[in-house]
Amino acid sequence: MLWGYGQRYVKYDLMGREIFNRELPSGYIDFSHSMDQAENGNYLLRVASANTKLPDGKNVRSVRDVIVEVAPNGEVVDDWKLYEILDPYRSTAILVLDQGAVCLNIDAKAAGKTFSHEDLAKMNSEGAFGDIAGTGVGRNWAHVNSVDYDQNDDSIIISSRHQNAIVKIGRDKEVKWILGAHKGWNDKFKKYLLQPVDSKGKKIVCEDEGSKCPGYENEKGGFDWTWTQHTAFIIDSKTNKDILYLAAFDNGDSRGMEQPALAEMKYSRAVVYKIDQKKMTVEQIWEYGKERGNKWFSPVTSLTKYMDDKNSIMVYSATAGMGYDLAAGKVLGAATPVIDEFKWGAKEPSVMIKFTGVGNGYQAMPISVDKAFAPKPKNK
Repeated sequence: MLWGYGQRYVKYDLMGREIFNRELPSGYIDFSHSMDQAENGNYLLRVASANTKLPDGKNVRSVRDVIVEVAPNGEVVDDWKLYEILDPYRSTAILVLDQGAVCLNIDAKAAGKTFSHEDLAKMNSEGAFGDIAGTGVGRNWAHVNSVDYDQNDDSIIISSRHQNAIVKIGRDKEVKWILGAHKGWNDKFKKYLLQPVDSKGKKIVCEDEGSKCPGYENEKGGFDWTWTQHTAFIIDSKTNKDILYLAAFDNGDSRGMEQPALAEMKYSRAVVYKIDQKKMTVEQIWEYGKERGNKWFSPVTSLTKYMDDKNSIMVYSATAGMGYDLAAGKVLGAATPVIDEFKWGAKEPSVMIKFTGVGNGYQAMPISVDKAFAPKPKNK
């Protein structure tokens, strides 16, 4: 089992035996959200930079925007400094986020509130830095919550909650494609934006500068992007160099690049996309969640993951049922997480497990006891 906390990353077996428990490599800080072992044997950790110099000469710590790759022995192999690869000043998504539901910082008093351009300008003029939603290095502009490795072309796929975007980036640190609403990207990135298509390859037209596609409202069918999403995971067994299948949990805050008239209108989805990496198109081939409405809505965290052994999709709506009393400025009650598992392509779950009294969850995934305790192969 792999995980991290604060300034450490660890590996233990199911019986609690420590394989390693290490400090983050020098120069990197603040692990959270994602640690995965790639097919090349190395570990990908979502961290931040301990010291970055801004153009004005200030030195700051970055926030949730660096991926570091470490070898099994702990040596640093590579890193992706997203503030140098993407646009940390893209404010389009930041301005429509519900400030009461930012991962790791649930604040009911800020529920339903959004930032304005004046708020961002004030933050910049006052030099406010730290784990706060905002633009620019030293603020929570990206909030990367998952990293997955594509062995087909030696690249990574990251989920950036605060950009409402899933992005593929190569070993050369060049963007390969961006899965997300087209609104607000500068000219440098427009050529990487994926074009939504239907099952016949016909172009789907999305309104409001590519933010509102047919299907973004609470109705079945159509196409939609992901919004404040979590866990953009490759479905490896169905993916090759040209066609990539991707599963994600679309949390749904700021859907359509706006806050709805009523909080009760929000919903979450599990979604699977088929991406043609040559044609730069994306087709939505499966979704679930609209039918469950606001009771299944998870403002933060959660997971959608393909399980190869069962040819199924496992979905964890980790903060389902968490609602706000906007007038009183308080959380209505504890989350009631739900696990659903679907046969590939099924419209209804084969398994549903509901939890009560466990508080907020982050991720959930099955563990194979047989694999965990299988004899180690002898070295040849």
